[in-house]
Amino acid sequence: MRASRVVGLVVLFGVLVCSLSGCLRVHAALAISPDDRVSGELIIATYAVSDQDNGPVLTIPPELNDQVRAEKYAVDGYVGQKVTFSNLRFADLAQLVQTISEAKQYRLSLRRAGDLVTLAGSIDLTQVPKDRADVQIKVAFPGTVSRTNGDEKDGTVSWSPKPGAVTEFDAIAQYSSGSDNSWVRWALLVFGSALLAAIVITLLALIVHRRTVSAERAQAAR
Repeated sequence: MRASRVVGLVVLFGVLVCSLSGCLRVHAALAISPDDRVSGELIIATYAVSDQDNGPVLTIPPELNDQVRAEKYAVDGYVGQKVTFSNLRFADLAQLVQTISEAKQYRLSLRRAGDLVTLAGSIDLTQVPKDRADVQIKVAFPGTVSRTNGDEKDGTVSWSPKPGAVTEFDAIAQYSSGSDNSWVRWALLVFGSALLAAIVITLLALIVHRRTVSAERAQAAR
């Protein structure tokens, strides 16, 4: 059995320290690989209260700059940051968490023992108004999920914590030879909607172009 490795993924909920009374958005899509690497995307934002409000400001450890990128996020009136990271070791992720998170309203960890990876944790949203939280978490595990209290489909588990309550997390997955599929599932979670939007925009542009050409030809024939 390999020594257990623990990583607190509390970064998912660190934004709670910013504004427990305001609108909160935390979206997370993570993938765990068989060699104990984690890649993912985190959106951490609060509702803008003024034009000058830029939302939560996160600090990235300088030594992780090659693997972690933070950029401005502004969607649906929410402002904050989108943090993208790839191929982080558990220890690197722990360092990232320690640097950018200070809140104490959460508990979430990953443990590796042999061929088993275990997730356990909780998030406390008891101080967040019931209509002011948009928290969505999706984790692609490297293998078959044998137990979870989330919604599981094809090795990916999702949770939608509700404001006004404490939400517990639980999942256990068995590593398998096809574990690399977790990266594919994560990529689909993160980039699927963006690809669809790009296709729609391309089709619309093509339709407009064809109409313009047809109009020009009709006008030239007069």
